[in-house]
Amino acid sequence: MTAMIAATIALAALNILYKAIGPALLGGREFPPEVQAVADALPVVLLAGLLTVDLLGAGWRDFDWTALPGLAAAVALRWWGRSHLLCIVAAVAVTAGLRYLLGILGG
Repeated sequence: MTAMIAATIALAALNILYKAIGPALLGGREFPPEVQAVADALPVVLLAGLLTVDLLGAGWRDFDWTALPGLAAAVALRWWGRSHLLCIVAAVAVTAGLRYLLGILGG
């Protein structure tokens, strides 16, 4: 067994254990409203952090403006009530298309 296979199996086992801990500890109980509000906010905060790092680059020195039109497309589609998947696909398509066009025009 190679180290990569062992690491993959260990990661899968940890993932299953991690996902089973919450329901096992909570049983059928609900979180208190304060804890639920924080848990509900976590995905938005994580996404905002990932977008910031992606747009500004390492050390916030490499601003990548080409992602802004894709982000704007995703926000507009979400505003109009489209699905998350469509918003993501549109954002990727707009950003990739813009980078492709700039690659053709730039060299």
